[in-house]
Amino acid sequence: MELLSNPAVIGFFVFFGLLALNAPVFVALGGATLFTMVVLEAAPLSMMPFVVSSSLDSFTLLATPLFIIAGNLMTRTGVAARLVSLTEIVFGRMPGGLALTTLVTGCVLGSMSGSNIATVAALSFLIGAMANSGYPRAFAVAVVAAGCTFGVVIPPSISFIIYGVITETSIPKLFAAGVMPGLLMLVMLGGYTVIVSVVKGYRPADIERSWPIFFKALREAFWGLMAPVIILGGIYSGVFTATEAAAVAVVYIIIVDRLVYHQIRWQDMPEVFYQSGKTIGVIGMMIAMSAVFAWVLQTQGVAQLLDQMLHAVSGGSRVVILLVMQFIIFLSGMFLEPIAAMYLLVPLFKPTLMAIDMDLIQFGAAMTVNLSLAHLTPPVGVGLFLAAQMGNVSFAKAAKWAIPFVLCEIVVVLLTTFVPAVAMTLPNLLK
Repeated sequence: MELLSNPAVIGFFVFFGLLALNAPVFVALGGATLFTMVVLEAAPLSMMPFVVSSSLDSFTLLATPLFIIAGNLMTRTGVAARLVSLTEIVFGRMPGGLALTTLVTGCVLGSMSGSNIATVAALSFLIGAMANSGYPRAFAVAVVAAGCTFGVVIPPSISFIIYGVITETSIPKLFAAGVMPGLLMLVMLGGYTVIVSVVKGYRPADIERSWPIFFKALREAFWGLMAPVIILGGIYSGVFTATEAAAVAVVYIIIVDRLVYHQIRWQDMPEVFYQSGKTIGVIGMMIAMSAVFAWVLQTQGVAQLLDQMLHAVSGGSRVVILLVMQFIIFLSGMFLEPIAAMYLLVPLFKPTLMAIDMDLIQFGAAMTVNLSLAHLTPPVGVGLFLAAQMGNVSFAKAAKWAIPFVLCEIVVVLLTTFVPAVAMTLPNLLK
């Protein structure tokens, strides 16, 4: 077959072989790229530094490290505990109240930090609280892991920034496209949680509720809740760009902490920037190596071959083509970080998407929801793995309890893909 004999496709097999040997994703990408360029002579090695530099030379992409710093600062302000208190007052008396509290807090905190892993770490203390309230510990782990999946969908989202850079589409419109799918995810996951809580008899949280207690909790969480309002409000009002919004977020969080929360000491700042730098470095390497490998795939005509294969398999059916694409994205998310998956798959899918007249904004929303599952699905499932470690539960047992949450999110992926109003209602309101 012409596709399987393509040097870049052979490089794909090398890439997955390196992943199987537990090589870091960016190392596996770099190794596969070098193998394809040097051993298979698919492209001149001299092009590699040019592609690397051009992939990172982007003003829009500068928002990524700034949002990472803002997320690390946010997790140190104690906002998570304040959000839990506020959310528990609102939802705690419902069936499965503590699990609902975890999901809603994860939704809000994920949108603030932009980091799924940071959200899991911040909410991990709820695993013990849920277990003490009668929930199975493995279910509690799955709830915390599911609560971390909102961070890449609800804006501001690093994944949407990456997708916008790759496709050259509007970042504000992509942010807007993520709002309704993100809320739909919350409704689906929350609905399942309520149903299973009623069936299994998980009792509501035992908390005291009154208007004075509610307003006290709201007052304590208010300044944290204002962060996404200021960021998104500034972007959509045209006051600043997404990159400038990321810088504003860093400054805002520092000011709020110094004047209100008093949790971050000046001597803690080097550690914050060091931890942020490690994450930024890994993401930067992943972007660079993914961009080079994607460039090799394009030069070898893989996008055209994939387009021909998709049309042959689907008989030209738009629905089947999109289903196959989402299935490929789902499988990729089981092994790849969302950023790497986007850099590899979007350039390959783009010609076909243009041919079937699929809106790139809508597809970006559906793809981002799909890749949010990467934090739940084995064998990688970083979010689920971290939650299982913190909850002292085996990964296999946690994965079993996470299956219904995965199915709920798959429904959201399909709705976002095939019902344009889910993703495009808010972007269409923007100029």
